[in-house]
Amino acid sequence: MALASAIVLAGCSTTPASPESSATTPAGDPVSGGVLDYRAAGGGRSIDPAAAVGYGLAVPLRTLVDSLVFNDIDGSFRPWLAEKWEINADATEYTFHLRDDVTFSDGEKLDADAVKGSFEALERGGAKYATANLWIGDLAGIDVVDATTVTFRFASPNSSFLQAVSTTVLGIVAPATAALSFDERQDGLAIIGSGPFVAAEVRGDEGYRLERRDDYAWSPEGSDGQDAAYLDAIDVHNISDNSIAASELVAGNLDLIHNVEPADKTAFASSPVVTIRRDPLPGAALGFNANVEYGPLQDERVRTALSLAVDRDAVLERASAIDIPATSVFARSNPYWEDKSSEIVTDQKRAAQLLDDAGWSEKGGDGIRVKDGERLSFDLIYSASTISHEPNLAVVQAQWAKLGIELKFGSLTTPELNQRLQNGDYAFSWGSGTRPDVDVLRGQYAGKDAELDDLFTQILAQPDVEGRKELANEAVDIILDKAYFIPLYDFIQPLSYRNEVNLPTYEATHIPWLADAWIDDEG
Repeated sequence: MALASAIVLAGCSTTPASPESSATTPAGDPVSGGVLDYRAAGGGRSIDPAAAVGYGLAVPLRTLVDSLVFNDIDGSFRPWLAEKWEINADATEYTFHLRDDVTFSDGEKLDADAVKGSFEALERGGAKYATANLWIGDLAGIDVVDATTVTFRFASPNSSFLQAVSTTVLGIVAPATAALSFDERQDGLAIIGSGPFVAAEVRGDEGYRLERRDDYAWSPEGSDGQDAAYLDAIDVHNISDNSIAASELVAGNLDLIHNVEPADKTAFASSPVVTIRRDPLPGAALGFNANVEYGPLQDERVRTALSLAVDRDAVLERASAIDIPATSVFARSNPYWEDKSSEIVTDQKRAAQLLDDAGWSEKGGDGIRVKDGERLSFDLIYSASTISHEPNLAVVQAQWAKLGIELKFGSLTTPELNQRLQNGDYAFSWGSGTRPDVDVLRGQYAGKDAELDDLFTQILAQPDVEGRKELANEAVDIILDKAYFIPLYDFIQPLSYRNEVNLPTYEATHIPWLADAWIDDEG
């Protein structure tokens, strides 16, 4: 799906003219009532939207917190908690004018002080809110101009901030939540927002229940504009096994699930009872992100050889019927995507030669290349939500083994994964990034290359979309040329739901706005 440009900046710009809404007309009138049973992959005890940065976890948590602006799936930005906003010419100052009729679910009024406190809580969390603080950027201060006006000042340009504040990660929490420590926010019913649903029950590792807030009356522009949500409640089930979740969906015990095995993706593509979205998530492609500080991966020849050794056609033959090859570091639904497929090639003969040239010419008794007593072995780490991709990873594992390269892979718990990533204790990490913005690259590749870092700085300082796109694809060329990333395929939206479930409105991140969702009681 081609998205319109995700960033519109100008001196003293305000909300853009609203194009046609992302809401579509379902086959019938909305029905009030009912409980939506949702399966999240890789869930845990936390319901903190700022910590649950994965797509599947964010789907239900989106309903707990509202954002300053709504980033529609068409790429436009629309009013939400902020009725209008201004951005200065160099994107170092953003002023938001808030609605005056919004309350949090605990009755506290949303005002400029509450917005400031919500962001300052994330800053206090530091590295524990790494993604949130990366997106916030080089913030110099937050000024409360009056009760309904708040200004964010940056020490350096941040042309991605408007898109950032539209996300669930930067959703606004109540002062009572903002006052808590990070650890206190991760347990129980600590998250209080102004959203259309309220956390009613947390069932430990099994999931949680959200219930409709009857006095909700500030849906974002771009939704269908009703007051309270149609659904009575959302029951979230943390089911780790993808096959079990798929079976439960087909049986009618679940209504909406995130993440399925390749075989189920293929089956759902022609199912009479289930719909599966086929759009890539609008961030980065899926593949291997290289830790350039890890042993052999410090050598560009080795990284290049590993990329050339991947036969992506064979990987896709093992993948589902709806998966599509990567054509850039960006997924093709990202508004900054350009076709770079000519730079993503397979040449196993050249790969072998590069490894020989890098000194990995000998093989041990197990067939794995060795150099100075070290085996050419790599690990790939990822969260439990990625296990559906493991059959595809096994194809890469077999391809590399033929060239004398060992690949080991396996999922980790979220705390384990974060610890390994922070410590640099890994060769490759798996994943993409679900953000319809050029800045999705900075989170993965900042600090790897001085030339890349300079481009990221230029991008943040560039208010013009076409200028940003040109710089972004210079960065993509470097990432591919130096093999900082080994792309495999675009991340096809793994959201599957029963046909009686209606999801008329989506954000630019492809997260459905569940306040508009309804279940056809005749379906």
